Amino acid sequence: MAMKLRNLSRTHQLVLGAIMAAINVLFALFSSYLFAFSLLVMLFLPLASVIVAINIDIKYYPVYLIGTLLLALVINLANIDNTLFFLLPILTSGLAFGFLIRFKASDLLILLVVSVINLITMLVTIPVINAIYSINFLEIFAQFLGFNDIAFGTLIVPSILTLLAFMQTLITLVVITMDAKYFQIEVKSEPFKFAGVVNALGLALVISLMFFFHNIALAILFIVIFLAVYEIINIFKTDKILAYVSLTISVALLFVGVAIFENNTQLPFYFGIIIGVIPIVIIDNIWLYINYKKKRGTE
Repeated sequence: MAMKLRNLSRTHQLVLGAIMAAINVLFALFSSYLFAFSLLVMLFLPLASVIVAINIDIKYYPVYLIGTLLLALVINLANIDNTLFFLLPILTSGLAFGFLIRFKASDLLILLVVSVINLITMLVTIPVINAIYSINFLEIFAQFLGFNDIAFGTLIVPSILTLLAFMQTLITLVVITMDAKYFQIEVKSEPFKFAGVVNALGLALVISLMFFFHNIALAILFIVIFLAVYEIINIFKTDKILAYVSLTISVALLFVGVAIFENNTQLPFYFGIIIGVIPIVIIDNIWLYINYKKKRGTE
């Protein structure tokens, strides 16, 4: 059941949405002329959309999203790329963040879902920008970041964007958690039981994409590694021996996997990391199943 938030009137909700929309558009306009400023804005601006999302009715979300986006496009027509690439992910991730808080999602689930939505939105906007301006946006972004080897830069940029999405969500999560009482909300901090299931899906995506889209697969691999570390930490809390065994097997297979990919495949060596992650995912899911059966047996 959704949690009850501040009881704002419809007029107050619309006013709040209009004010936050104006803030978004203003910062989007500034960032159009200061590209480096855009990266800084990306880390903090989602707070505006989160505040909107936790204080207005869900039915007003599309109005806020579309209204803010159209206003930014009209005012900043000369820089459509900036609006699409920076502002649209900020709006979608901010609204997703607030939506998950309303339904009392755990902090890790918020971090994962919002970061993935942010990343997907950015990746979807890149082909649109390329089509509008007849450019390769990833190459331009790689040049801005200072990569001399543009091919390597375009490979790494999606992973950098993934890191930015995580940092953005984490900063927002920390701020919202610290001021939870002020916002009259509750952010649950509890273990995410299905991390192993989610990571298994992530592994499947990496394996599927690494043959065709190295840069996207590498970005997803970043999330897979993050979840694998989280899984090990959770196992440590319940069974240290199992955790040490899992970690030992994982590290050994990681080196084996990297060596296999380096010497026996045409794929980049870093995809060998997935071989080291697989045992952690398997052990975590088996552990989840055992605990589930024990719980069912005691009922």
